[in-house]
Amino acid sequence: MSDNANTGARSETKGWETMMSTNIRRRLMAGAAALSIVGALPAIAQSAPPVKPAAQPAPEDSGDIVVTGERNNRFGTDVVQSGSFRNAKVLDTPLTIAVIPSAMLESQQAVELIDAVRNTPGVSSTSTGTVAYQNITIRGITADTRANFRLDGSLNIISATAFPLEDKDRVEVLKGASALYYGFSSPAGIVNLTMKRPTQELSFSANMFGDSNRGVGGNVDIGDTKGIFGYRVNALAAHLDTGITYARGSRYMAAGAFDLKPTDKLTITADVEWFQKDIVEPAFLLLPATGTAAINIPNVDLLNPKVNPAGADWDSNRTHEFNYLGKAVYKFNRDWNLSTYFGQSRMVRFRNNPQLTLANLTTSIDPSSASYGAGTVRFSGQQAVFLNTNYALELNGTLRFGNVRNEMLIGASRTLRANASSANVRVPFAQNFINPVFIPNPGIPYSALPPVSRIDDKGIYFFDRLSFNDVVQLLGGIRYSDYKNDGSINLITKTPYTAKPTSYSGGFLVKPVKWASLYGTYIQGLEETPAAPSTADNATEIFAPTVSTEYEAGLKLQPRSNLLFQAAYFRIDRGAAYTANLPGTATPHYYVGGRQLYEGFEFSLTGYVIPDLALNVAGMVLSAHYRDQPIIDGLRVDGTPKNSWSVSGEYRLSWLDQGLKVTAGAYHTGSQAVNANNQAFTSPYTTFDLGGSYTFKLDGHELVARVNGQNITGKRYWASVGASSLAENTPSVVKFSLAFKY
Repeated sequence: MSDNANTGARSETKGWETMMSTNIRRRLMAGAAALSIVGALPAIAQSAPPVKPAAQPAPEDSGDIVVTGERNNRFGTDVVQSGSFRNAKVLDTPLTIAVIPSAMLESQQAVELIDAVRNTPGVSSTSTGTVAYQNITIRGITADTRANFRLDGSLNIISATAFPLEDKDRVEVLKGASALYYGFSSPAGIVNLTMKRPTQELSFSANMFGDSNRGVGGNVDIGDTKGIFGYRVNALAAHLDTGITYARGSRYMAAGAFDLKPTDKLTITADVEWFQKDIVEPAFLLLPATGTAAINIPNVDLLNPKVNPAGADWDSNRTHEFNYLGKAVYKFNRDWNLSTYFGQSRMVRFRNNPQLTLANLTTSIDPSSASYGAGTVRFSGQQAVFLNTNYALELNGTLRFGNVRNEMLIGASRTLRANASSANVRVPFAQNFINPVFIPNPGIPYSALPPVSRIDDKGIYFFDRLSFNDVVQLLGGIRYSDYKNDGSINLITKTPYTAKPTSYSGGFLVKPVKWASLYGTYIQGLEETPAAPSTADNATEIFAPTVSTEYEAGLKLQPRSNLLFQAAYFRIDRGAAYTANLPGTATPHYYVGGRQLYEGFEFSLTGYVIPDLALNVAGMVLSAHYRDQPIIDGLRVDGTPKNSWSVSGEYRLSWLDQGLKVTAGAYHTGSQAVNANNQAFTSPYTTFDLGGSYTFKLDGHELVARVNGQNITGKRYWASVGASSLAENTPSVVKFSLAFKY
């Protein structure tokens, strides 16, 4: 990339920043000052009298439960940290919750989000390649990169990058509509990443890791509590090599979680993380518009996943993100507390976003043709800046009347989202995706940033849970929203809109015995309708937000705290927005109207079936179709597998050696439609993992050696499907690591 291009990019980004409001700048400065004060607290804490860490409250206690490594170091988990159900038992949550705890993340050597959520039924990648980051769908519905991801159940973090997992204690997927608590968001659900919290005593661990593709790195994790102050800091540096030609890079992370308890009633926490990733991004296949007739797609079994179709070593995807979150909780007594938080998430991205289209959908995919693999790869110079700001104030409490318990949550929140993404002005080059030629760096300049687009999502909400003798629970909620979108998409179009909807939820939960629950839930969701994409003939057109409804009924069984079975039926009805070809033409148009109906059944079994065997078994059957549409009525929603399942586990060979464990997994994804017109479908696929670990002592300190082979059979498949795009899987890899714990 030329120096002029880089200089221009920096000046554009700086120009975007100067357009930020003075209030946001002041908040950033105030946040930095607050964190510097927190950083100085260890010295204060040293002189303070020791305070014994409080015992974890019972689930009905309204105090915060702090998830620590000691509590969460197992496959089975029993507490939720997301949304209005925070600190509730999974058994008492009338929605499907998937929890991937640190024990599972470490056992599988999970590096990125897709490594974690593949243990969850109905989660897959869509619409982009998987090397730089993953756009995911949950139950076939795309998770909004700006609205559906949370840090510690609160901060709305930006997912247009790859989240590090080394500083995370768990990943939660709260499925279904979540707007009643979080405001406007996709009814896919909420992905919540929980930071590792301070330990009660000094802890230190170092982890060195690598893989068969010559990737290598290391991270350190230090935690302790001194008097009234606790801290947990993490740092990471790694060289990345995917095994795909040229697709190498680096990633770094620095993070800290801090707890301050000046009195028994007041707890203050601060979480900070910075991370960046820079990697050459392979091209993904973009299918050309060809009307509505069926088409053939390349046979992925004939493609080499180690070949980079872009043929370039300069088309990096470079991102860095900074998140910080401050919380304060004041406990009036055992039953009532007042909490507040403020946080921001800021991400900057530069990418060339390579896309490859085939010259001919017949000859280009025919191995016997002289023009096999012929096509065009297009690069762009795109930059983007995103900033999310969150506030909330909540009163949480319980009223008791004999055997009746009334738990209430009253809150107000505000989310400010600002972003500017430059246009994809693409430069074409002739290319062959079977035998790509090297394309030298042409010095593509970054496109200018457009005016900042701003969204202001305010809401007040009330949730109530009535419990009768801990057997029957009735739940209800209401949210009033005040939503404003200024409509800034480019220099020409500005179509602002405002919405002030009121949404409701209701449900019941019955516990005939303490270890079993039956539930039914109705939830209304609110979501923003994306603007028409640049590939449509009505590009940048703005549309009003839509309302979704969800019905869910389920069964949960938890015979012990580290073993949980869940089964649920769900039905989600949402507004349809999609790109489809006009009948008889090759012109794509962006449509809003009609509905999308998602209906299915899912189940999961997570935890220890016997003391030495931990399992995670999950599956889903899904029907997702468009309806009330003249063009695609009855067709399958693209990028939605008809079925998916996974079986993974860890077995301790205690009869041989207490420190020896073996791990294995199988992951299946069903067929998917490549676009809304259902012109082609990908084949189902199953991949297999195999690995093991050994824990031993050296000079009284614990060491853990791990090895994991992913996709050990070398299966070739389309890893990301949807919106007329296809991305190949990454090559098989063997990961290994050595962790030292003090």
